[in-house]
Amino acid sequence: MIDATYGAPQIAPGLLAWLDAACEWELNRRDGNEYELLPPEAAIPPEEDAVSIDAAHALRSAFAAGERSPTVLAVFGELSKLLSGEGRRQ
Repeated sequence: MIDATYGAPQIAPGLLAWLDAACEWELNRRDGNEYELLPPEAAIPPEEDAVSIDAAHALRSAFAAGERSPTVLAVFGELSKLLSGEGRRQ
């Protein structure tokens, strides 16, 4: 997923930056380096909300089509909820 964030078109740069940070957070967590993962809205400016929601849906669909991990699909599902107002941002 980290490689995908670097190679993806920069349509939703805040979302891609947050995804990269979330992946790095998970790798660090697995190595025993625990710290708080900031929420997506920390990296995604309000003007990128709509495009970020669309991009999160597209990423989930792309991973679903490739029969990827259910965990990855769940991450994109929860991310979509957060971005669309079912989470913190309204």
